[in-house]
Amino acid sequence: MDRLAEYKIAHRGLGEGRHVFDFVLDDNFFNCFDATKGTQGAVNARVEILKSSLLMEVRIKIDGSVKSACDRCLGELDLKVEGEMEMYVKQSERESGNDDDFIVLAPEDDFLDLSTCLYEVYMLNYPIRVVHEDGECDGEMEKMLGKYLKEEKDKPTDPRWDELKKLINN
Repeated sequence: MDRLAEYKIAHRGLGEGRHVFDFVLDDNFFNCFDATKGTQGAVNARVEILKSSLLMEVRIKIDGSVKSACDRCLGELDLKVEGEMEMYVKQSERESGNDDDFIVLAPEDDFLDLSTCLYEVYMLNYPIRVVHEDGECDGEMEKMLGKYLKEEKDKPTDPRWDELKKLINN
């Protein structure tokens, strides 16, 4: 059974014009990809397809929140994720030519699989560093970090680098 079947659109049945689809990226969706296994939350995705005789213009917008661990104190927090992406889809005999924002479907393809596109939008808009707002981190963990934190000012520096740093400031 295809766990991502609900993210496929039967594009052959769509008439020309604007079509809107709403999806929810939830625990079941995230567990289908290695990098997001165990992610909890719900992200709403709105897919707008503008179909013409030659190609389809696809706009994806996501908005929601997931549970994540703070990179500083390891405490749990609700992380807001939002973003958008545009791409183009066309049917063609040759499959080469796929690039970042252009997808080529074979003539025998009945469905447009949006699961990887939705995953890409999510991952591209997930922050590199996840931390609580100032003052919201776990107090005990911050004390532990302060105990093992070393100050860089005590470290001796090479005088040659100090002279080069003066050039930057000019």
